[in-house]
Amino acid sequence: MLPAYAELHCRSNFSFLSAASHPEELVDRARALGYAALAITDECSLAGAVRAHGRAREVGLHLVQGAEIRLEAGEEDGSPEEATSSPGPGPRLVLLVQSRRGWGNLSRWITLARRRAPKGAYRALKADVEGRTPKAPMLAGLPGCAALLVPEAGQSFETVFGHAMWLKTWFGAGRAFLALHRWLGPDDERLQDTVVRVSQATALPVLAAGGVRMHVRSRKPLLDVLTATGLQRPLADCGLALAASAEAHLRSRARLATLYRPEWLAATVALAGQCAFSLDELRYEYPQEIVPSGHTPASWLRSLTEQGARQRFPDGVPTGVRAIIEHELALIAQLGYEPYFLTVADIVAWARAQGILCQGRGSAANSAVCYCLHITEVDPARMNVLFERIVAHVPPPTIEESTSFRMLATTLEADPYLGRLLTGRILSGSIKHAANLKALSRDGTEIERARVSKLLAYRGLERTPLEEAHAGDIVAIAGFSEATVADTLCAPE
Repeated sequence: MLPAYAELHCRSNFSFLSAASHPEELVDRARALGYAALAITDECSLAGAVRAHGRAREVGLHLVQGAEIRLEAGEEDGSPEEATSSPGPGPRLVLLVQSRRGWGNLSRWITLARRRAPKGAYRALKADVEGRTPKAPMLAGLPGCAALLVPEAGQSFETVFGHAMWLKTWFGAGRAFLALHRWLGPDDERLQDTVVRVSQATALPVLAAGGVRMHVRSRKPLLDVLTATGLQRPLADCGLALAASAEAHLRSRARLATLYRPEWLAATVALAGQCAFSLDELRYEYPQEIVPSGHTPASWLRSLTEQGARQRFPDGVPTGVRAIIEHELALIAQLGYEPYFLTVADIVAWARAQGILCQGRGSAANSAVCYCLHITEVDPARMNVLFERIVAHVPPPTIEESTSFRMLATTLEADPYLGRLLTGRILSGSIKHAANLKALSRDGTEIERARVSKLLAYRGLERTPLEEAHAGDIVAIAGFSEATVADTLCAPE
């Protein structure tokens, strides 16, 4: 009888140049092999999560979300941003999401690690997991995630033991594990002996792991080409930098049974069963501050709508418009979209209070509620509206706003939750290349000069009168001089 098995260490091609299979291919192959579960663990990335989730749901495979992260062995006194490298690599971890909280914590850690480094790189520090990172104390122990330490060939017992004890200290015995790769290399037996001894010394369980880079072994030539591309060398010159074998693929359970002890295979299934999180749990979440005490989202939306209706129609709301308002409020309540409309209304109200031009457009013109909330200026009494156009895509509904870039610039140091909203979504229509400017402040509090400079020096960007007019805004949030902004807006090739 074939043993049950869950592959918990598997990269997709979203780990750029280090894996050779699409997430869908990995899911299909795991299902065909009869795996109990599959974890997609791209390196410091969740980029393959959505595609893998969609296919796993189609074929009925339990998918575990996660990521592989190499911790930097750095000096951890002081702030992590000022950490200095020290000799020797840090531990390599595989983080597996167990709950909604774990997904949020892992996402936050990946963002933090990526923001510390140039594009395409990351810096994850032990200090992050130890809760010593400013503004991210919630990462201490990474609640909601299990962690697999991945020992590597050539590491001494002392090194692996030190990494394991650190892991056990911060994750606890119930969420810390030792992963063992067996790729039929010359160091397999020595590595297994080290892992077993560390397990005995620390009481951390051992589980089998494939370190998968491709769904079938025939992708090995492609993996070699990708590796050579990453090294920027001819394939013939890569030598030992290439994988020595094609064992890093999804192997049959019969093959795995000859390589791993039964209890190590069984441990993979047990851990996969503890990872119950699914992307289906995610929903759009809106600020609670927009609803005052004593109101529900529905009652507050109705109150604001009625207040706006009296302002819009001082002589009384026409019968036809009243019917439209009631129809829209009923549909909004049925879909649970009240927080969304309240959030947009609050953004618009704040913008206008700051003297910022803000005008609803597109499908927002098809709503009497939007008109009463002053999101749009299209009078439903003078035209036919089709509110269903706004909620045609579920979720979320679609309301577009054209607003000045000054709105983003000013909000970064303004209202505590508006900044959070606007840095997550730049309202469209105001400035050319607005999507590029989204990275100016990802957390609403801090802007990196080098990154802003690169954005403004984007190749081929021609300065327009509108962009030139907003140079002062860029100065206000990035600290550049007017001359620097003017120069970089139209930087040459």
